[in-house]
Amino acid sequence: MSDDRAQDRHLFLTATGWADAPFLPLTGDASSRRYFRAQGAHPAILMDAPPSTCGSMRSFVDIARYLAGLGLSAPKIYAADLQSGFLLLEDFGDDDFASLINRDASLENSLYSGAIDVIHTVLDATPAPVVTYGISEMAQACDLAFLHYTPQSTTAMNEALGAIEDALTPFDTTLRTSLRDFHAQNLHWLPKRDGTACVGLLDFQDAVNTLPSYDLVSLLRDVRRDVSDDLAGLARQAFAKRRGLDQTAFQDEFHLVAVQRNLRILGIFARLSQQMDKPHYVDLIPRVWTLLQADLHHPPLAKLRAQLNAILPEPSPAHLERLRQSCPTQ
Repeated sequence: MSDDRAQDRHLFLTATGWADAPFLPLTGDASSRRYFRAQGAHPAILMDAPPSTCGSMRSFVDIARYLAGLGLSAPKIYAADLQSGFLLLEDFGDDDFASLINRDASLENSLYSGAIDVIHTVLDATPAPVVTYGISEMAQACDLAFLHYTPQSTTAMNEALGAIEDALTPFDTTLRTSLRDFHAQNLHWLPKRDGTACVGLLDFQDAVNTLPSYDLVSLLRDVRRDVSDDLAGLARQAFAKRRGLDQTAFQDEFHLVAVQRNLRILGIFARLSQQMDKPHYVDLIPRVWTLLQADLHHPPLAKLRAQLNAILPEPSPAHLERLRQSCPTQ
């Protein structure tokens, strides 16, 4: 595969004094960003985010500054060229929560407790100056499922989106900042730091102001790893108690926000395969579907479950194979 950004990366590293450090590629994420790790005595991560496909990384810089102001651990930014789309960042290492728990399952409760403390710290703060992701925006974002996972007519899609918005409307409370992709692979353990600073935060450039439950849902309804029902239930109850929320109402909100999030992810993963040549994301779709159905079976969502399942098919082997076939970007 050609690398038409190699020369630009070299020029950036030369200008910042890192030209002599060998950088090796790391596994990328669901975007067009690429990551490289400096080898040797001075660790760093190079983020390569072409503005033409990734947009400006100004939001990453601004949110990193916001989180640092709350005493949280966002990567330090050693150098930046926002016009070209390069950031040189502090390297948190390889101890993300998912990897640590895979090696020692007994760490799960303590690590997740630390992550939830981070959520509370952000929720207790003045919201960040980021875009609003309110009820109407959340409902509209589900259109990806009806455009890419199973294309629907405009009428059917709008009816489904309207039903989702109606279901979300009772929870349109004061919005708070969400880091949005708040899950075990984006959280790193930094044991030499104190308190909530022990949790290293990544992939927060898409932060929004939205329902306060959003990051808890992201953490506990993880599409990449199983979180036990016991841990999820106890964490949800403790979260509601700490924030002074009615337990029943918060449980309803939690399940509905999980449905909204995983509908959107169904569409994202299908689009990544078909339009961005990343078919491995299709392998995660059965997990997303299982989580989606579990939350749709929350009794107050029975009507919404019937409406969605009437137009969204299960991810059968044949359907998954169709999703793996690339198609021209539209």
